[in-house]
Amino acid sequence: MTLLEVENLRKTFGGIVAVDGASFSVEEGTVTGLIGPNGAGKTTTFNLVSGFYEPDSGVVRYRGTDTQELMTPSRDERAIWVSSAGVGFGTVGLAGASLSGVATPGLLAGTAVGAVAGAGIYYGQEWLRGRSDDTRRTRPFRLSQAGLARTFQITRELQGMSVLENLMLAPKGQRGENLTQTWFNRSAVLEQEASVREEARDMLEFLEIDHLETEEAGNLSGGQRKLLELGRILMTDPDLILLDEPVAGVNPTLTRKLLERLEELRDQGYSFLIVEHDMEVIMNISDTIIVMAEGQKLMQGTPEEVQSDERVIDAYLGG
Repeated sequence: MTLLEVENLRKTFGGIVAVDGASFSVEEGTVTGLIGPNGAGKTTTFNLVSGFYEPDSGVVRYRGTDTQELMTPSRDERAIWVSSAGVGFGTVGLAGASLSGVATPGLLAGTAVGAVAGAGIYYGQEWLRGRSDDTRRTRPFRLSQAGLARTFQITRELQGMSVLENLMLAPKGQRGENLTQTWFNRSAVLEQEASVREEARDMLEFLEIDHLETEEAGNLSGGQRKLLELGRILMTDPDLILLDEPVAGVNPTLTRKLLERLEELRDQGYSFLIVEHDMEVIMNISDTIIVMAEGQKLMQGTPEEVQSDERVIDAYLGG
């Protein structure tokens, strides 16, 4: 089953064409490598797929749905924002009416005017945002909620929190995130928290860093941080994981450990798209490899096909 489809993707930065009509796919339950010489457009493609950049043209589909649609605010969200703005301005109207000693009809009128003003300001802001080049309109967290998650070349752990706390923060829809639940359903919150803690400890054991449970994440080595970030991603229960140079700067021992975990996860049904410069690593772990050059897909095939393709050799050697 095709999990990810990239079709005619294009992205420019000023006069520089970073990605120029790239098209490829990722199948479920596979490890797909994304390689290419420096400047090939790999990182930009990664950021487009994961929702951190908005494409100039082309489309990225996750499970058949355009990722831009997945990141678009829903009607319910917009309704909440409008209501919040209206309530805020309505409160101002109420306060103003109260201070001036206006009767009840005046209070209602003030609230209504405030609500309309709030809605107008909200939609005015959205209109301006939609036409501002400086405003990012993508919402990558929605892709993570849908099951498409990523790591970063430079890890982004919460340094002042313990390793265990970093993992416990990741699962979606925790009761403790809801203030009402925390106040009025505390036993359920604590029960779920205990379950998440146990799951996090199992993850640390799987990654073989359980001895670091209470260590602050900022004190870990580069390789340990890579393992922690992988664990944090797995705690979100993803289907497709995008790994940005997972073994860069990692010592050989931890590299082997990380690769072993990736192979186990692939066997469990997880899917991966990996950007990596270490050719030995990518050739050994990938089922399929996509080669990019000058912003375009040069070819897609098995590791054996890629290694023997003259176009790939020429791209890397500058032929």
